[in-house]
Amino acid sequence: MFSFQYPGPNQKIPITTKISMAVWIILALVLLSFFAFSFFVIALLVGVVLFTASLFQKNRRTTTRNQQDFHTRPYTPKQKDDDIIDI
Repeated sequence: MFSFQYPGPNQKIPITTKISMAVWIILALVLLSFFAFSFFVIALLVGVVLFTASLFQKNRRTTTRNQQDFHTRPYTPKQKDDDIIDI
């Protein structure tokens, strides 16, 4: 791999070192974007396959919801000392 040693405050960085650093940065970004895009394409294809597989399913169950009555408390008007906690 490429390594860089800083020449010091009074020396200039050679142009070849600058170019090689820029090339390494660009190559790293290209490699990163390639893998990110390929991961996105694979995830998209898996999603499309799963979606089309769910469209062609036979004997699909219907989802039913059991009706449950809501249990509510009867209304009681607020009393004067209702919000005080007794210790």
